[in-house]
Amino acid sequence: MRIYFPILACLLWGPLIQNIEAQTDIEKALFANGDSIKELQLSEAQKFDFKDKALRKTKALSNYISTIADKSKEETQRNKAIDLAVKLFMQEENTVEVSSLNKENKRFRIRAYLNKLKLLPYSNVKISWYDMFFASNFTKRTDGKYEAIATIYQRFEGTTNEGGKYIDITKKSITIIIEQIEIKTGDQVATVWEVFLGDVKVEETKRS
Repeated sequence: MRIYFPILACLLWGPLIQNIEAQTDIEKALFANGDSIKELQLSEAQKFDFKDKALRKTKALSNYISTIADKSKEETQRNKAIDLAVKLFMQEENTVEVSSLNKENKRFRIRAYLNKLKLLPYSNVKISWYDMFFASNFTKRTDGKYEAIATIYQRFEGTTNEGGKYIDITKKSITIIIEQIEIKTGDQVATVWEVFLGDVKVEETKRS
């Protein structure tokens, strides 16, 4: 079980580019507004609300990825986007599976994956996520956490210095996890449920 100390202080990142600032606001809402619980079971209404939170966190991740891959952005801005994106996940050990039309799939820990995005050998990279939906409902695991699987599509477009393009569309599945955390404010400790992203797997990759 995690203990979260004053949350707003962790989110005071300073002036960033507009889309990073917007996502920081999302972080504040998602991390600060946990749902208080009286028992260890989630109601169906709570599960519905957490699906909405998961959608917003996935949208935040998509925006961070766009910033990380954008070579026109400042290095500090891209590095800050990496840190913010990692915070959306359950732990830094979570992995992301990557694919291409010409190579075997590989898996990387989340921070390593994001750093590789920043260093892709293209002069211009555009990555967008769309059409997310839940492929399963939340079910309780033996460790007391809740888990569901969401599906999303990613469009990748890389342009070389010579003007050549590589484009593919990948169907991915994302594990969505709900766990209890403790938030300490002064002498008060509140137990809440919170949503985190888990491992990201490739289902299918095809040419655009």
